[in-house]
Amino acid sequence: MENNINMELMKKMMIFTRKVHGHRPPFGEHGPCGHRPPEPPFGEHGPHGHRPPELPFGGPGPHGFRPPLSRERLLVVMAENPEGIRQKDLVEKLHIGQSSTSELINKLEDDGYIERKVDESDKRATLLFLTEKGQARAAEVADERAAMFEDVFSKLTDEEKQTLSDLLDKLLED
Repeated sequence: MENNINMELMKKMMIFTRKVHGHRPPFGEHGPCGHRPPEPPFGEHGPHGHRPPELPFGGPGPHGFRPPLSRERLLVVMAENPEGIRQKDLVEKLHIGQSSTSELINKLEDDGYIERKVDESDKRATLLFLTEKGQARAAEVADERAAMFEDVFSKLTDEEKQTLSDLLDKLLED
């Protein structure tokens, strides 16, 4: 029950953030001053010239090696659609461009996380499905997010969470 409340609050906060920033990062891709973030002090190979271990989802993040957010989000959205989902629906749900979505889908398919199947109700269309590997990773991501949300909202009482939810609902009204 607690995880559901936390997840719902986080979803509302993410929707609010996208609404305020018009589906773009608040400062663009180059940060608040328009500058590209600095390179790590030792480059991609670290202080001893060794390349970090390859992970299925990519490179370093602020908390160690973390998968890129868009790949995680794509897997989670697909897990919410076990009957399959069309690429155009992923574009709408993820709020990222068609070409970015195509690139993510191709990489995830190459890595064995998703598969394409002909839509039986419309033979011209293709549906995307998670493979067993993709389902396992989507479940891991969901567990990681639940733990993160629990940590974020642990300082709030149930009453404060309800107040936050009500305030976000009010801010999201059109």
